[in-house]
Amino acid sequence: MRNLKLTLSYDGTDFHGWQIQPDLPTIQGTLKEALEKLFNHPVTVTGSGRTDAGVHAQGQVANVETTRSIDTDAVLKAVNTFLPPEIRVWQVEEVGADFHSRRSARSKTYEYHVWRQHIVSPFHCRYVYAFPYAMDADAMDAASRCFEGTHDFTSFCATASAVEDRVRTVFETEWQRSPDEWVFRIRGSGFLQYMVRTIVGTLLYVGTGKLQPQDIPPMFDERDRRVAGPCVPSRGLHLIRVDY
Repeated sequence: MRNLKLTLSYDGTDFHGWQIQPDLPTIQGTLKEALEKLFNHPVTVTGSGRTDAGVHAQGQVANVETTRSIDTDAVLKAVNTFLPPEIRVWQVEEVGADFHSRRSARSKTYEYHVWRQHIVSPFHCRYVYAFPYAMDADAMDAASRCFEGTHDFTSFCATASAVEDRVRTVFETEWQRSPDEWVFRIRGSGFLQYMVRTIVGTLLYVGTGKLQPQDIPPMFDERDRRVAGPCVPSRGLHLIRVDY
């Protein structure tokens, strides 16, 4: 049995997230179907994490086991012929049997794209969140640094999350700004459902003066989703890379 590591990108707009769901188009389900056509046997596709409906990826990682001896270059060319254009596999590597795309991951990097103009081009609207209001960049930078380190992120994840251990480590945060677009980049050990989108919503509240940077640290101790800012739309969120 061979274990193959796949690096892929996708436009998540028309998919109901990564995880397979009955009768709904998902990234995992579409990739599984394509690989089964290629290998001509059932497969299990494991991803580094579950992106939500509408979330995009530039560097998602998955692994799959196969009994077929097809060369990795041939797998790369062939699998893309079975995939819709919204999903592209960029690299296929043969890895050891102990490689697991989720458990072996050391860190993940996400970006959230905030469009700063009132009018959004139709060529950008699927990938950004329009927020053209005046914001205090210095206050947002100060608030962003509060999320770095190891914290219990219960206040910043989905209320209905079934995950009991909500402690995560954020290694770094950064805002990259241009007149048209502000991009929030965050790298961490792992992320809970809606965590990045809620962090961004909270930072936008800081930017507009609804919250202050010093309001952030007490939120970790509250462990109450109601104390944080809103969860911003999924279309602005992009999984950039997974490091191993």
